[in-house]
Amino acid sequence: MNRIQHFLHAKTQFNLHSPFVYGLYTEVLFSRAPGAPRGRYESTVWRLEQRYGIQAQRLDGSATLHAPEADFLVVNHPHRDEARWQGIVENPRYQATIDLFSVGIAVTNPHLSKQHFILR
Repeated sequence: MNRIQHFLHAKTQFNLHSPFVYGLYTEVLFSRAPGAPRGRYESTVWRLEQRYGIQAQRLDGSATLHAPEADFLVVNHPHRDEARWQGIVENPRYQATIDLFSVGIAVTNPHLSKQHFILR
């Protein structure tokens, strides 16, 4: 998927019907956070670390975080390896996957139903 296709399919917080993903979107992904590092991937991992008070385990362009309410896999540039990203999206282990184009987030939370979100 290229950036234009992503933009045409992407939704904003106004189209989210999942309270968990809406909260993640508004409180973590797009909140103003003084001190956040530059770069979408680094900023996303940092914001999750700050929100849940945990340290991410980083390897191979991805990071995992084990928070009390959910586990997160954050992937840097998921569309560089489209087959890997599709494998993550289709994996039944992850109930929610969020595609921000330059960052992909997979969430393990047994209280969520399987959904894939394409967000701006």
